[in-house]
Amino acid sequence: MKKKPVFIAFSTQKGGVGKTTFTVLAASYLHYACGYNLIVVDCDYPQFSINAMRQRDAQGVDRNPALQELAATQFSELQKPTYTILCATAEAAVDTVREYLDTHE
Repeated sequence: MKKKPVFIAFSTQKGGVGKTTFTVLAASYLHYACGYNLIVVDCDYPQFSINAMRQRDAQGVDRNPALQELAATQFSELQKPTYTILCATAEAAVDTVREYLDTHE
């Protein structure tokens, strides 16, 4: 039986209140500590802050052998890859997730 996705959104019109930080912390906790498979949809158009953060982190790991070793150990112990980050406008977020799930399940 195919599981029905649950959508959770964190939003406010005010900038600088921690939406990106809270989203990353909540996603990381649910994915790595609780074992849920999840997708983060970064709707912070046009800068897509969560996606940019992930890219910076990946570049930092790529340049640092010690971080590469730590990352390899973490993923080996967890037996779980990083969670997927998709970029979309808020209006297109649900459709973007559905399209992704249709092609990746």
